[in-house]
This record gives sequence, structure tokens and C-alpha cells, in this order.
Amino acid sequence: MPTGNGPAADLILTQAEVWTGDSGQPGAEAVAVLGDRIVAVGSAAEVDLWRGRHTQVLAAQGGLLLPGFNDAHVHFIDGGLQLDNADLKDSATAAEFVRRVAAHVKEVTPGDWILGGGWDEKRWDRPVLPTKEIIDPVTPDLPVLLHRCDLHMALANSVALRLAGVMAATPDPVGGTIVRDSRGEPTGILKDAAIGCIARIIPPLTAKRRLRALNRALEHAASLGVTSVQHMNPTSEDTNLYMELAEKGGLTTRIYAAQLETEWAQRGAVGIRHGFGSSLLRLGALKGFSDGSLGSATAYFFEPYPDAPDTRGLLTDEMQPRSAIFER
Repeated sequence: MPTGNGPAADLILTQAEVWTGDSGQPGAEAVAVLGDRIVAVGSAAEVDLWRGRHTQVLAAQGGLLLPGFNDAHVHFIDGGLQLDNADLKDSATAAEFVRRVAAHVKEVTPGDWILGGGWDEKRWDRPVLPTKEIIDPVTPDLPVLLHRCDLHMALANSVALRLAGVMAATPDPVGGTIVRDSRGEPTGILKDAAIGCIARIIPPLTAKRRLRALNRALEHAASLGVTSVQHMNPTSEDTNLYMELAEKGGLTTRIYAAQLETEWAQRGAVGIRHGFGSSLLRLGALKGFSDGSLGSATAYFFEPYPDAPDTRGLLTDEMQPRSAIFER
């Protein structure tokens, strides 16, 4: 605590209902911040001792002040893209799902892809998987790829399947399933590694579009009080953008990035070195995939699914061949 000659706070927040999370001092009315650290929490009189000539003082006027929220598992830039894509997460029926896709078609430039998703058929009045047939009439000319909420399953329309060359004779990729109808034709539903059959032909993001997505994600996080996130399996382009924005002072959310274990060698390509990182950007863990998800019936089990007795789930391509798992 300064006594007149000590350091002064950069910011003081006062007249607040401060929730500390500390059972010994659950409440307070003011907070002082120096640099990127909270240096004092207490009464207005106690915290005011940190005031200096250049201290910014903000009065919360009795508002609730909480620590910033942390989201432990996000796909941050994809989330920013999703804010501009088709949002299907709270569709309650298949008809509503289709209506939202049709509405989004009017918002995109001819030739673009219809992307997005967040759908969950188990929330629908009739919980059955969608097929390409329900969206083909409203997307006759545009390719579509819409991810399920768990990201382990997606729906493609006929245009996308045709562009990717996915047809009845196309074999399932290792670690994935192309769902087929009674005639053997793809229904449009793709599970885990099979999503890559379509994803690989989607044009890559431009630098401008990636930056817009990041800025959208940063703004959205700030609006919800989220001040730190763990971004799982960012691309090297994502990581490069984080580094660039951090150097310019543009990161407003603390990012901890966990890249894919299969891309560990790319860490050197983005300039990782001893002591790399800051309070705003750190690269740490490696992430790997072993299987899918329960909702998509691709989580791997010893026994078949009761409601899908023809499958026990899927091991990802990273986990195959199984004999190699114990050698890595």
C-alpha cells in the first residue's frame, strides 16, 4: 500500500458491490488496479490510498463487480465466424432449422458457402437427424456445411457433396462415417473425420476475414465479461494472428492456445522460443482427439449404443492403427 511516495494505481473502481470469491472477505466496495494486476480490494477509504495524480477513477454507482469469467474450452476464431454464420443452436424443429438456413441464404454473396450450425436434433419436437433433402430446396446453388453443436457431426447439402466428390461409392475415411440411406446414398450427415471430405474444399479464410472473426470474438467475449479463454486446436494462422495483435496491443482477452498434437512441429514455424508469451498470450498444452462425442454416437465404447446397436463409436484417425497407439 503506498504511503504517498509509493506507486499509484492506474485505475480505481469504487462505489461497487464487489464479489471477491473469498469467504473471509466476501464483499468490498472498491478495487485498485496497477498495470495488469489487482493491487487492492477493500473499502473506498482503503483503496483511495492508491490514488495518484494520473489514476483514473470510475464510479460503479452501486453496480455488481465480478472477477472476469474464464472459458476453459473454446474455438475462438471459429466462434467469431459463427457470429456471422447461420445460427441454428436453438432451433426447436426441423422446419425452424430450414427456415433459418433459408434466411441466411439471403445474407451471403452468390458463390459463397453457407456455414455455421450449432444445431442439436435432440432438442427438436421430432429428434431425428436432418438430411440433405430438407435443405436442398432452399440452397439449390450454394454449397452448405452446418456443424452439429458438438462439432463431431455436420450436415452437407447436395451441392457440397457433389463438389467434394462424395457419392455412394465413396468409402468411409479412417476415423469417420458417411451416413447413408437404404440405397447406400449419402444422406448429407458426416461424422468426425468424414467432415474433412467437405471441409478440405472450403476456400481458406483470407487474412482480412480471419481478423474480422477475431475482432468479433473479442467484442463478444468482452460483452459477456469473459476475460480469458483456452483456445483448443488453433491453426498456425490463428496463432500468428494472436501474436500480431498482442504486439500491437489489440488483444482484449487473455488467450491460452493449445495446438493439435499432430501439428507440434509447426510451433517452431510461428517463432516459439524459451520465455515466449505474456499475460495476454501463452502457448502451452497440445491437444489430441481419441474419439468422438455422445451426441453424435461417435464416442468410443466397449459395448454398442442402446439406440444405435450397429456402432460402438469411432476412434479418430489419430488413434489408428490401434497397434500404434502404444508406440507413441
